[in-house]
Amino acid sequence: MSNLNVSGVSEMDATSIISPKRKNKKGKYVNSRQKEIIINIYKDVITKSPDIQYRPMISEISRLTGIGRETIINTISEYRQTGNVTSPQKKRTRTTLFDKIDDMDRNGIRQTIHSFWLRRELPTIDKILTAVNENPSLPNYKRTTLFKVIKKLDFVFTKRKRCSVLTERDDLICWRQRYLYDIRKYRNEGRTVYYLDETWLNAGDCVDRVWVDTTITSNRDAFNKGLTTGSKNPTGKGKRLIVLHIGSNNGFLPGGLLCFESKKNSSDYHDEMNGACFQEWFESVLPRLEPNSIIVLDQGSASNFYWSPKD
Repeated sequence: MSNLNVSGVSEMDATSIISPKRKNKKGKYVNSRQKEIIINIYKDVITKSPDIQYRPMISEISRLTGIGRETIINTISEYRQTGNVTSPQKKRTRTTLFDKIDDMDRNGIRQTIHSFWLRRELPTIDKILTAVNENPSLPNYKRTTLFKVIKKLDFVFTKRKRCSVLTERDDLICWRQRYLYDIRKYRNEGRTVYYLDETWLNAGDCVDRVWVDTTITSNRDAFNKGLTTGSKNPTGKGKRLIVLHIGSNNGFLPGGLLCFESKKNSSDYHDEMNGACFQEWFESVLPRLEPNSIIVLDQGSASNFYWSPKD
C-alpha cells in the first residue's frame, strides 16, 4: 500500500498532477516584485554555492523563475550597481493629432475664428468647420476632430444669446492687449522690433493642387501622344531641414539664418531646437542687432516674450 500524504493523495500521484513551470512571455514587463524574487534566489544560490560560475548561475535562476536569461542578467547588474531594483517604465508617449498640426495651420484656424468676430458673426463650430474646409491652404477636418483642435488652441465655449460660441480665455485677451500696447509704445519710440521663429522644410514637400490633363487616360495613351501623366507625388520620405531666422520691418537680418539637417526621426521639429543650440545662435545674433532694439520670440502656443538687449 502506497504512502499517503495529509490530503490523502500519494506522493507519486501528487508529483504527476503538478503542471509544468510557466515561463514569462517574451516581451512581457517584469515588475519590481519579480525582480526582488530574482535577487533573493540569486543571494540564496551564491550563499549555498559560492564557487558557482556566472553562466550556470544565470541558467539556474532562469530555470527556477521561468524568466529569460537576459532579464536575469540585467536585473542582477542593476542590483549590483544601485543596490535595489525598479519597475520598467510602461507609459509610452503617444503623439496626438494636435502635435501633428504645424504652427501655420494652427494660426490659420485661429485667424478663421477671429474673422467671424471681425464680421460681427458668432463663430459656432459648424460655421468654423465650413470655413476651414473651404480654405484650400488648410487641411480638411471632421467636426469632432476640429472641436478637439480648437479646444487645444485655448478657445472655450460660452453661452451667449442661446447659441454656443467660441471665445478666448480672459487672461489671454488681457495678455494680447498688453502686448499690443507695449509694441505700439516701442514703435512710437523709434525702436526696432525684431521677430524670430523656427520652422522645418521636408524634401518631399509639394503644392496641394496642380493642373492635370484629364484627356490622358493611361500611360500608353501618354506615350503615344508624346505627353506625360503628370508629376509623381513625393513619397514624403527624405531629409528634413530645420530653419531659424530673425528679421524686422527692414527684412531678414543679414547673417541671422540658422539652417541645419535634422538628425532625429521625430514628428515634432521642436525636438531638434534644444536650449544649447538656440543659445549659441542667439548669442551670435545679438551683436548684429541695432542698439536699444526689441526681440519678440515665440516660446509656446500662447506664450510670447519680448526682451531688450543693452546698448
